[in-house]
Amino acid sequence: MKKSIFILIILFFGILGWNVLIKEHLQQQMTYDPNKLIRLHILANSDSDVDQKLKLKVRDALLAYLTPLLDNVADRDSARDILLKNEPMILNIASQIIRDQGAKYEVKMEIGHYEFPIKSYGDFTLPAGNYEAVRILIGNAQGKNWWCVLFPPLCFIDITNASTAKTEDVEGAKKFNKEDDPIEIRWKLLDLITD
Repeated sequence: MKKSIFILIILFFGILGWNVLIKEHLQQQMTYDPNKLIRLHILANSDSDVDQKLKLKVRDALLAYLTPLLDNVADRDSARDILLKNEPMILNIASQIIRDQGAKYEVKMEIGHYEFPIKSYGDFTLPAGNYEAVRILIGNAQGKNWWCVLFPPLCFIDITNASTAKTEDVEGAKKFNKEDDPIEIRWKLLDLITD
């Protein structure tokens, strides 16, 4: 009997240690480096329903144009070069959408570093912080905004999930970084022993 308990204790601590190692390995593989991202940030003219719908039409048109351009790009510097080279076309597309909807807003594009709140993309969350971004400013750019990760291309994941983390959700949000534990790996044998 004592030998069985001793073996179970050793097995328990062995599985527990293995569990921690696997979690750390998976977290490292799933971490996105904020220094390798470029985000897309579109600011609407105002919070009116018309301006918000217009912002989403601009978003859809720009993503349809930019996603194939950035699909096989290997690094952020190359992605930035493509975006800068295509700035006239990006502005033209956004302006055309705005004109087609009967508005006369000016559109500007900026590339720089900006503060972003926490944001969920499917199964992972990017923490709040300063990120490089392409900003599309529509008119007065005083309305609610929309953002995603343009490089590597995660914007379509964002549209599909539509999962912006709100301030009240931040405490319970999963963050894939080295300090938090977003992945739970369970072992049936361990569950049987501890129950």
